[in-house]
Amino acid sequence: MRAVVYTGVRTVAVREVPDATLEAETDAVVRISSAALCGTDLHMYDGRTSAEPGLVLGHEPLGVVQEVGSAVQTVRPAA
Repeated sequence: MRAVVYTGVRTVAVREVPDATLEAETDAVVRISSAALCGTDLHMYDGRTSAEPGLVLGHEPLGVVQEVGSAVQTVRPAA
């Protein structure tokens, strides 16, 4: 999948990254249809954190649930 990746202070790029997978029974995988960078991401972008290059930015997603772990009870994958 493509993602906006932090590559260094005040530098980002769109890169191919591995697809998300369930890692725990409480996880959900969401197919993102749109996302936005948040003000919090600007701390990384401006070099005010210890973020390492390769960090995927953006945590304001909108999407469709594709898969859920066995302990997830409040959402279900889209039909």
